[in-house]
Amino acid sequence: MQKLTCEECGTRFNCGAPPGKEHCWCMELPNLRENFDLAGKCVCPDCMTMGQAKAMTRARKERRRQRRETSVRVSR
Repeated sequence: MQKLTCEECGTRFNCGAPPGKEHCWCMELPNLRENFDLAGKCVCPDCMTMGQAKAMTRARKERRRQRRETSVRVSR
C-alpha cells in the first residue's frame, strides 16, 4: 500500500489494497471518475465523494432546467 497526497486537497491517504484485501478502497466504489473531471488524478476518498456529489448536483439542475423548458403550461 502506498501513502499518496490527494491532488485536490493535499490530504495524505492510503492507496492500494490493505493486508487481507484483494484491491484498493476505490475499486469498491461505483465508477465515479467517469462523471466528473479528475482524469489522471489520484484523489482521497473525501474528494472522490465530493466530486461525485457535485456532478450529481449539476446533472439534477440540468434535468430540472430541461423539464421547466419542455413542460406544457396550461393558461386559465
